[in-house]
Amino acid sequence: MDRHRDRLAHPPLPQLIEHLRRFPTLEALRRSAWYHEHRRALARLLNTPELYPSPGARPRLRAFIRAVQWNIEKGKAFDGLVEILSRHPVLKYADLIFLNEVDDGMARSGNRHVARELGARLHMHVAFAPAHLELTKGWGDDVHAPGENRGGRQGNALLSRYPLGDVRIVELPAEFELFEFAEKRFGRRVALVAEVLIDGKPLIAIGVHLEVRTTPRGRARQMAALMETLDRWSMRGPALLAGDLNTHTFSRGTRWRTIHSTARLLLASPPRLKQRLLRPHRSGSEPLFAILEQRGFEIDAFNSSQPTHRSHLTTLEDADHLPGPIRSWVLSRLARYDHRLDMKLDWMAGRDVRALRAGELTDAATGITSLDPQAIPSLVVQGRPLADHDPIVVDIRLAGGSASRHR
Repeated sequence: MDRHRDRLAHPPLPQLIEHLRRFPTLEALRRSAWYHEHRRALARLLNTPELYPSPGARPRLRAFIRAVQWNIEKGKAFDGLVEILSRHPVLKYADLIFLNEVDDGMARSGNRHVARELGARLHMHVAFAPAHLELTKGWGDDVHAPGENRGGRQGNALLSRYPLGDVRIVELPAEFELFEFAEKRFGRRVALVAEVLIDGKPLIAIGVHLEVRTTPRGRARQMAALMETLDRWSMRGPALLAGDLNTHTFSRGTRWRTIHSTARLLLASPPRLKQRLLRPHRSGSEPLFAILEQRGFEIDAFNSSQPTHRSHLTTLEDADHLPGPIRSWVLSRLARYDHRLDMKLDWMAGRDVRALRAGELTDAATGITSLDPQAIPSLVVQGRPLADHDPIVVDIRLAGGSASRHR
């Protein structure tokens, strides 16, 4: 039986969202009698992980585990995602897939429960951790999507061809409040923590999406809170962390931060900036990596230095914080970057898990050979990019044993 939200335990989600969007500020919401009446229902919606087993789930590789991390941009290109994950020569062998920005009941993504439907199409078990209730249709082109939202949630998901055990949600400290933002949301950033059973042995899978509109120290606070929660839950042993960590190295979210970051951008030499954006774990510009390493997670062996996101400077929302003439001047000065910054925002990190190298192991049943950690760039189906991030791939093996003998 699926473990999912009890729809009889609270008013229908569209009704809750309709009431939430009426409040202009979070403070006004929290002072209201309506909130005090419904806050437990809201908490259940956001704090209850969902698990959807698949009877047909079988690992595709036996000698090692292929893991993928991908921010799928809400799942708006759903059919293309299914095609790529089913047919791509590398991605189709992934038995663990970590996903960020996963919609449930949003017009922009066809009102699908994206994670559950992906799992059904790929014959994979699914765990879903809601992070936000979406109070609008989105922003940009999202607002022109046909129809209206039938639900309205977004979160993180894990798809697995290995059995899933315990699944939990970790709430992360708030570093930016989206309730009063243009794309109005109610909720917070979260991590999904799931026990993946491999030959009966647990691998702790941690899927996380850190805040983009904050400072590097803000992201470090979120990572520290995640690690402290895992310690409190006594979740030790083999672990694989994956996520969009938003390690762009700049400070965002306020006018002062934008001015400060713009000055850094204008003063930096392009070669040095490139190194900082692609290797922030070595430049010290994102202290969250030091926190991971202190907790026994290895980073270098699980990642390449390829970019996973290309930020077009002419369309950055932060530019709205700058006065018009200054904005025009700044954008003209950024021509030396071809008005684009290539960033590595998506990461894997392992503890008591070994990342494999190219050719190190070959799966006897399929003939598939292990690969170096890498990004898979420029994924397009029918001329349409599938997401604004590239997926990353790592082949792993649990320390001291084979990946699976699951039949």
